[in-house]
Parts: sequence; structure tokens; C-alpha cells
Amino acid sequence: MNLRIATLRGLACLLLVLYHVAGTDASHGLCLTQGPMLWLNDALTCVRMPLFTFLSGLVYGLRPFDGNSRRFLAGKARRLLLPMLTVGTLFAAVQSLTRGGNALLGPWYLMHLQPVAHFWFVESLFWVFLVVWALERAALLQRPIRFLLPLGLACAVYLTTHGWPWLGLDGAIYLMPYFLLGLALARFSPPTLLHPGWRVLLVAVALGALALTVNDGAALDRRAPQMLLAGALACTALLHSGLVLPWLAGIGRHSYAIYLFHVFFTASTRLLLDRLGVESLTLQLLLGVTAGLLLPIALARLLERQPWTSRWFLGMSGPRAPRSPAWPWQRSLAQKVGAGS
Repeated sequence: MNLRIATLRGLACLLLVLYHVAGTDASHGLCLTQGPMLWLNDALTCVRMPLFTFLSGLVYGLRPFDGNSRRFLAGKARRLLLPMLTVGTLFAAVQSLTRGGNALLGPWYLMHLQPVAHFWFVESLFWVFLVVWALERAALLQRPIRFLLPLGLACAVYLTTHGWPWLGLDGAIYLMPYFLLGLALARFSPPTLLHPGWRVLLVAVALGALALTVNDGAALDRRAPQMLLAGALACTALLHSGLVLPWLAGIGRHSYAIYLFHVFFTASTRLLLDRLGVESLTLQLLLGVTAGLLLPIALARLLERQPWTSRWFLGMSGPRAPRSPAWPWQRSLAQKVGAGS
């Protein structure tokens, strides 16, 4: 994976995990009701999920629909809907049985008809891919002029249509402009970075737009025009910033597993620290974010080894081949073991 894209995926994971660790009201995470962390979480509303979606569109643009509808749709259903059903249902069960788990679940018989917690994104993204598949079949995304029609329509619906929470349809409306923007940049924009002067200007404009999204210390409605503009500019500025951090890229390579599983580890870490009487907000944030980023990666590596766990919990087509050792001493040990077998 391109290091720039992987780095931005890692950044999106970091922002998301921080959001769920800190919370934004009296019913999520650490239940913060004031302070700079609450303000930061509110201010980044137009960056977190838009960036995830923008990068999904960008990556799709690099590996687009190839004309095989059955394979494409089956692959997206496997990759998105199977983990939504498996991990989302497991999350709902754990939340309902865990005291202090901040459970906000509806009736069981409506589960996944009404999206479960943060798994709305996975369900909504499937609808986005379904619409994009239809647009590709109609050849509406092949040329810049034609592309403007679905992009403009997506923005208009984003700004004017609310409701339809069933099956993640409202979320799909929210995500569509950012996905199409990422796809447009992958398909029509040159892959080289902008001139440094243009990059500075783009970042400055994006920061100015972000400032407009916070009104009297609280974020605007996420479907406000300012939020759409700020999210689009922020995603574009981040892409052209040239940001490459190997450690963040390492996290970004596991972004899907982190998205699916981080809540299990952030919540359990918070409950453990509460039981131990740890009151330091800094320590709670640090340990919660660390657990939410690293433990899903460890879990994913276990799940990848078996065909049924890799498919049902990660949406993979099969178990992943053993990874090459990451560190020199591991490679040396592996070579010695191989030589002695």
C-alpha cells in the first residue's frame, strides 16, 4: 500500500480511537462534558469519518470495478456485511451484558436494520459501493464532465436529505460525496504532490474552513454546508501534505481490523482503569488509545490464520499467508529454523 495512503489511514484510526476513548457527552467513553479534549473531538467531526470514506474512494480508484459484477458485489458483501453481522452482533451482546459498558442499543429484533453503534459505517459503505457500481455500469464516472453530475447530486442530497436511518441509508448519503471526491482525485488528478506553495495555501484554506465548523465551542450539524466544505478541503489537504510516518502507516495497514474491534479494547481498558481507581485523564487517554490501536492488530493476526475466522470476522477471502518477520533478529531466527528443518 502507498505509504501516504497508509499514513492517512493510520491518522484516521488514531482520531477515531481517540474519539471513542474520550467521548463527547455523558454517555460515551470517559463521558467528558468539558475541556480541550471535548472541543478537539467536536472540531474533528468533519475529518474523522470523511477521511475514512475519502481514502476508501481513493483506494477504490486505484483498483476499480473491472466489469465482473458478480465478483465485485459478492466481494463487497463478504468484506463489509459479514464482519458487520458477526462482529456487530458480538459487540451488541457484550454491551448488553457488561455493566458500565455505555450500551445504547435498540430492540434486538431490529438489530442491523437499525445500524449497531459504529458499525453503521460498514453497512453504509456497502450502499456506497452499490451506487458506485451502478454509476460505473452507466459510464457516468469515466470522464470529469460526466463525473460532475453524480458528485453534484451527492452533495445536494447530503445537504438537503435527513432521516432514513434504516439499513444505514442515511449514513450512505453522508458518506457519498467524500467517497466520490477520493475517487475523482485518484482517477483524474495527477499522482504527484502539489508545489509546496500550493500545499501551504491548501492547508491554510482547510484550517480556515475547519474553524468555521465550530460555533460557540460546539460543532455544527455534520450535514451543514460548512462541514462538507471543511471535510472535503481537509481530506484533500491531508492527501497533498506529503505526510509519511512509518509507525502511523503500520497502524493504517490494519485500519479495517482497528475499526471493527477497537471498541472492545477501549471499553475494557476504561472499565479496568475505573476498577483500579486510576483517575488521571492523561493516563486513561494514553492507555485507552494504545489498547484501541494495538490490540485489534494482534487479534486480527490471530483471526487471519483460519479460513472461517478470517472470512466471518474480517471479510477476507481466505487465510493470509504468514507475514515476513518485521525485525532483523526475527528474520535471523526464522532463517536458522528454516535451515535446521
